[in-house]
Amino acid sequence: MAVAVLPPALVFAGVRWLFAFAAARVGFDAANPFAWRRWDSGHYLVIAVRGWELFSCARLGGRVEDTCGNAAWFPLYPWLLRPLIALGMRPETAGVWLSGTAALAMLVVLWNGLLRKRGLRGLVVLAMAAVFPGAVYAHAIFPTSLALLFIVLAGTALARRRWALVGLWGAFLSMTYVTGVLLAVPNTVATWLKTRAVRPTVVAGALSVAGFLAVLLAQQLILGHWDGWYRTYQKGLPAVARPLEALMTILQPAFADNPDRRPRTLALQELTVLGLLVLGLGTALVTRHRGNSVRAWAAMAAVLFWAFPLLVGRGVSVYRADALVLPVLLLLVDLPVWMLVSVLVWLLTLAEAMAELFFTGYLV
Repeated sequence: MAVAVLPPALVFAGVRWLFAFAAARVGFDAANPFAWRRWDSGHYLVIAVRGWELFSCARLGGRVEDTCGNAAWFPLYPWLLRPLIALGMRPETAGVWLSGTAALAMLVVLWNGLLRKRGLRGLVVLAMAAVFPGAVYAHAIFPTSLALLFIVLAGTALARRRWALVGLWGAFLSMTYVTGVLLAVPNTVATWLKTRAVRPTVVAGALSVAGFLAVLLAQQLILGHWDGWYRTYQKGLPAVARPLEALMTILQPAFADNPDRRPRTLALQELTVLGLLVLGLGTALVTRHRGNSVRAWAAMAAVLFWAFPLLVGRGVSVYRADALVLPVLLLLVDLPVWMLVSVLVWLLTLAEAMAELFFTGYLV
């Protein structure tokens, strides 16, 4: 029992201390739930308390043809907050507790489901997962940790050949984040690679999409518009972007002369994610003779969750979306321990710097 729980619990406690230290360095108290609230947090909390809202932006002085409200934010996280709020917990406190619990649960599942048998390498990768780029949002009032929990649960179910659970966890992810439906692709392909059978493949894929369809149905019933989420998103994401141009715009501050430390830190995070992606895919290619469906699943999930924000145009905070690229770590477990430890040290440094930007309000 201790071997199953103690490593993730210690890693979780260490990360919480790191973020508390970062908050204190910039004059904030990480024990205060309001320190973990940012712009989108308010949307999730309003959905938890009052539900979805959809109305013409003319009400706020905007264009009459634009749609405003909070329908773009998917509902599972705020729905899970409601019982805690009903018990008398303040919405911000409920958000911090739910996010923290999900972050700890993700580490427990990742350790016991996919890493525990890898010994020291698995332990280092577990620590890397705790401080993966975007990690501060896994502890903030955002659904990031809940989404990561469902992603890891889907990977674990795949490794254990539980096809219905692969799809079910994908469905819950699709109800948590609008991009969660992307996991239907690796869930479907990896199940086919593992079984070469139609029935489990259809089950895993169809259930993964069902969560997204359930959100559309809920919006039709509650708001009268099945596409309320898209109507709200549309004004912020007017067109498909040029992904290479978008990436270079993000990375440019890392190479500028005398850059502002803040955009430079964001650029360094994106460089880190890109480097981990290249390293992970390269390692998977070199070790393909040891390949398995979980490795293929991790590669597809990491690429999709990394590339999608660069494709959808302006309005996406890539530094938050980076957190969902976490499956790439499953491609790195075969690397030498010294290399994994080196990457971990860098991720710790980056996580502390990003946390400072979060607590000072530079990150939204």
